[in-house]
Amino acid sequence: MGSGPLKEFINKSLNKFIYDEKAVDRVVVIALAMMCIGLLALMGGGVLLGGSTERALKSGTFTQLDVEILDSKSLKIEHMGGDPIKLGENANVYLQHDGIEYEITPEPPVTLEVANNMKLSLPEGVELKDGDSAIITIKNDRRNKIIYRKELLEDS
Repeated sequence: MGSGPLKEFINKSLNKFIYDEKAVDRVVVIALAMMCIGLLALMGGGVLLGGSTERALKSGTFTQLDVEILDSKSLKIEHMGGDPIKLGENANVYLQHDGIEYEITPEPPVTLEVANNMKLSLPEGVELKDGDSAIITIKNDRRNKIIYRKELLEDS
């Protein structure tokens, strides 16, 4: 670099900036770091739970479900984790097929708990054939919240 006064001026300015000026307070840095770690943990939880974190936060419950087609006339709902669901009491099951929505909630009400599953029959006259698609939704109608939603494809 240059000689004499210019070099001395630059060194003094840099030293003053580095040692005398605080760009960000340590408390702010620590708070931001903690917030970042919390967000990463939340996103990591979402990945581990198969993307159910968004549904869980919206519904107010932490429930992991899976629905699959057993045959052309029935579905299986499996409870993978979280709070029990009282199907027919505080949650109802809906099937949307060919532009029509059917309620297929069990009668009498059933409590579905972790590691349990149940079979639901489709309504009379509804049959899922090869290549058909349907949307299954489990809703808490009292809170107007969706607990679970999945598009099902019939593949033999």
